[in-house]
Amino acid sequence: MSIGTSLAAGDFPVASCKSWNRTVVERNGIDPARASMRGIVTKADLQEYCERDPGGETKFYGGKLTTAQCVAGHLRKEARTMASEADCKAGTVVFSYGEGQPTRAKFPLGAAADTSCASAMPLLVEQFKMLCPAAAKRLMVE
Repeated sequence: MSIGTSLAAGDFPVASCKSWNRTVVERNGIDPARASMRGIVTKADLQEYCERDPGGETKFYGGKLTTAQCVAGHLRKEARTMASEADCKAGTVVFSYGEGQPTRAKFPLGAAADTSCASAMPLLVEQFKMLCPAAAKRLMVE
């Protein structure tokens, strides 16, 4: 999978190549004109990240922290909720995280679209597929 981790049933796909997923706490609709979901970061999300440790923070990967210290440190900083809304008919998804600007995508993507991990497009693709599976299939969103 392109976002770096496999998705469990309750995952809110946010993980880039070097981040963590969140946990879905609310999901409204699948394949309607408007579908949405909201997620939070949990200790289990951070546990998976710290065990995978793409940033080399833990002693196992050359860093200074134990896995527990890694989890605790990120948990103190990471209290924001995030939300994603999709218009399945229009083929759009909007992702909001904290106070930052929303990230948007319209499907199908153009041939020149940046689909790298740095672009955040892999997470938008996964969110759209979760909220609009039939539309994703129709629009050939992969």
